[in-house]
Amino acid sequence: MKKNKFAMSVMTAMLGMTICCGEAAAQETQLPTPSKTNVAGSLNKALQDRHSTRTFTNKVVDDQTLSDLLWAANGVNRNDGKRTAPSAMNRQDVTIYVGKADGTFRYDAATNKLVKIGNSDLRKAAAGRNKFIETAPVVLVIASDTGLTNGNMAISGLDAGAVMQNVYLYCAANGMATVCCYAGEKPVDMQKFLGIKENIVPLVYMPVGY
Repeated sequence: MKKNKFAMSVMTAMLGMTICCGEAAAQETQLPTPSKTNVAGSLNKALQDRHSTRTFTNKVVDDQTLSDLLWAANGVNRNDGKRTAPSAMNRQDVTIYVGKADGTFRYDAATNKLVKIGNSDLRKAAAGRNKFIETAPVVLVIASDTGLTNGNMAISGLDAGAVMQNVYLYCAANGMATVCCYAGEKPVDMQKFLGIKENIVPLVYMPVGY
């Protein structure tokens, strides 16, 4: 009898805890309205204006704007060589490839240079089903060196995602247009086009323009 009473007591206590937890989980707190601003160049304004665009004008992206964009995406912002975008354990696995009318380039963040790697049009190579990529003056290919992430594609994806969001925010803050496009499950064709090893995996295409 005592054992039965003890068991009943335990069950009752557990039921009570379950009910209390359920009530706690059901509680809601109304937060204040998010602060918005029309101050140009502010982070809140950029977040407010961030959106995806799949149509582009024929306005050219000049070199200064491209430099600013790439620096914002994943440039060096400290004397120790660290970047504007975070990466797991500072692996710096992300490389950006740039396609425009005069060829295909690799962005060298350490020297802030575009290193030409081909004359072919990266925009056409990246278009695939997303034909609008061909109409943008610039396309960025965000790739991760999986050798630096020990083959962990989740880490590669996180690091590429941080760069992607930097591109979005720069574009939103500067009246530019962009959209992120998944590079697909089979990167071989793009790897061949860029002349890169199989451990460097293209993850995101981002056409950029106005």
